[in-house]
Amino acid sequence: MRIVKLLTVLLAILALASCETGQKRKPLGKPPAEAMPPPPLPLRTPSPAVKNLGGQGLAISAKMTAVNKIIDKAESAYTRGLLDYQAGNLEKAKQEFDNSLSALLESPYDVRSDERLSQEFDLLTDNINDVEMIALSRGSPLSEHQYVPTPIESFSGLTFPVDPNVMRRAQQEVRSVHSDIPLVINPVVSGAIAYFQNHARGYVENVLKRLGQYRPMISKALRKEGLPQDLMYLPGPESAFDPHATSRKGAKGLWQLMRGTAELHGLKDNRWVDEREDPYQSTLAASEELKKLYHMFGDWYLALAAYDSGPLTVQRAIQRTGFADYWKLRELHAFPSPETESYVPVYLATALIAKDPKAYGFSVSPDAPIRVDRVTLSAPVDLRLVAELIDTPVDNLVQLNPGLRGYETPPKDPGFALNLPAGTKDLFEQRIAAVPPAERRWWRAVRVDSNDTLASVARKYRIKRTALASANHLDSGSALTAGAYLVIPLAPSRSRVSTAAVRWVRRAYHYRVRKGDNLDLIADRFDVTTYQLRRWNHLSSSRIVAGRTLLVYRLVPVHTRTRRHRHYARHHTSRHHTTEARNTHHHSEVSSGASPAR
Repeated sequence: MRIVKLLTVLLAILALASCETGQKRKPLGKPPAEAMPPPPLPLRTPSPAVKNLGGQGLAISAKMTAVNKIIDKAESAYTRGLLDYQAGNLEKAKQEFDNSLSALLESPYDVRSDERLSQEFDLLTDNINDVEMIALSRGSPLSEHQYVPTPIESFSGLTFPVDPNVMRRAQQEVRSVHSDIPLVINPVVSGAIAYFQNHARGYVENVLKRLGQYRPMISKALRKEGLPQDLMYLPGPESAFDPHATSRKGAKGLWQLMRGTAELHGLKDNRWVDEREDPYQSTLAASEELKKLYHMFGDWYLALAAYDSGPLTVQRAIQRTGFADYWKLRELHAFPSPETESYVPVYLATALIAKDPKAYGFSVSPDAPIRVDRVTLSAPVDLRLVAELIDTPVDNLVQLNPGLRGYETPPKDPGFALNLPAGTKDLFEQRIAAVPPAERRWWRAVRVDSNDTLASVARKYRIKRTALASANHLDSGSALTAGAYLVIPLAPSRSRVSTAAVRWVRRAYHYRVRKGDNLDLIADRFDVTTYQLRRWNHLSSSRIVAGRTLLVYRLVPVHTRTRRHRHYARHHTSRHHTTEARNTHHHSEVSSGASPAR
C-alpha cells in the first residue's frame, strides 16, 4: 500500500513537471499594423526535476505549485498588457506590465534565488523592453508621461443646479469686469459657477494657479492673431492648463488638439516630439484654428462649439434647426454630444471666476510666469547632459520641454529649439562647445569636487583616464580645479544583440545611494533606464535619499562558445565586479539565479 502511495505521488509530480515544460518565447518582433492576438502562452521556463520522494518530494511539489501560480499571475498580467498595447491603450498596458513584474518581485519567494522565477523575470523584462522599444519606434512610448483626463469630459452631461443668489452676484460682476467676448449670465452659466464653488474647487484652483505660468505667452499669441484676450481661459475646461492632459479620443495638450488639426497647423508628432504637448507651439496652432472658426461662423459661441465638436457638427445642427444661435441649439439638443452642450457654459463660468476669483470665494496665488531661453540646436542632445552643463535638475528641463517624448532631442531636426531656464543660454552654449556634436546623445558632464582626480573620476564612470583627459584637452597627470567641469566620454549604449560567442545575462546588485546621486546618474552607471530602476524598486517617484539601497538588474557578458571562453568570462566578470566594488564602495553583487554557462 505504501509503495502504491509513493508511486501515486511520483506520477503526480512527474505529470506536474511535464506540463510545465515549454520553450522561451523569442523576443517580440515588430507588431503588425493591425492588432492581433498575443503569442501563445506559457512563456515559462522548464520546471526543475523532482529527485526525492516522501516529505521532501511533497514539499518540492507544494513549492512548484505555488511558483506555478505566481508565474500564471505574472503571465496573465503580461497578456492583458499586450492586448492593451495592441488596442492602443498604452498607459493601461504599462500598468499591466508593471503588475506582471510585481507579481514576481512581491511573491513570498526570492526571485534572485529561485531559478524558475529568475528566468521568468528575465524573460518578461526582455519582452516588455522589446514592446517598449517597438512603441517608441512607432512614436507611442509606453512611459513617456503620466497623462491626466480632461476637465470638460468630467463635466459632460452634468445638470448644474440654479442658485438665485449666485446668479444675482454673477450679473453684478459681469457689469464690473472688462471682457472682449460677450459674457452671458443665464441659469446654466450661474449653475456651473455654483457647481465649481461647491463641488469642483480643485479644478478652479488648478486653473487659477497654472494660468500664471502661461498667461504672458498666451496673451502674446492671441494679440498676434488679433483674437480676444478672454480666449486665454479656454485651456481651463480643455486641460486645466496641464500640457499632458489627454482625452478619450486622443486630443492632447493645453488646447486639446487632435492629431489631424495639429498637422494642418504644422505641428510635428513623431517618435521624438509631440508638439501638441508643447504649450508654445500648440498655442500658436490653437490661435490659428480659433481665428479660422470665428471667420467661418461669425459668432464666438458657435466658434467655441465648433472647436469642441468640429465645424461640420455645428453646421449640421444649424441646417437641421434653422437657428444659428448656440443657446437655441443647446435648448433643442441639436448637438449630438452632451460635452458640447456643457462646453460654452463651463468656459464662461471659468472665465468669470478667473477674472475676479475673490468675488466667487477663491483665493489662489498664481504660479510665476514661465520664462525661458530658447536655443536652436545644431545636433541632437540628451537632456541629462544639458542639465549637468547648466546646473539644473533634469526634471526642470523635462517640464520646460513637455513636447519631447523622451530625454533626447530629435536627431533629424537641426533647427529644433530647446527651452532652457531663463539666463542659462550663454552658459549652455559655452559648455556644450566642449562636447563633439556626434557625442551629445551619449556623453555626460560633472562638476569637479575638491578631492577629485582624473583617476578617481575615470574609475567612478568606468572609463579610461587617458580618454577622460583627452576629451577635456588635459594631460593624463593634470590636477583638477574644484568647481570646474569635466565632460565624461561615455560610449553609446550597448546593443542587446548578442554575438555568437557572448550572451548577456542579468545579474542583481545592491547599490547604496550616496549624496548627490539621482536615478538618471545611477541608470547611466549601470546601463539601465530610470523606468527600470523605479519598477524594480517599486518607486512611486524619481526622488531617492542617500543611504537607501536599490536593487539593480544589470546586463553582464557571459562567453559561451568554448571552455576557454567560459573561463575567461568567469575570471573577467569576477575581476570586473571586484574592481568596481572596490572603486565605488557602495554596491555588492547578489545571486541573481541566472543560469551559469555550462
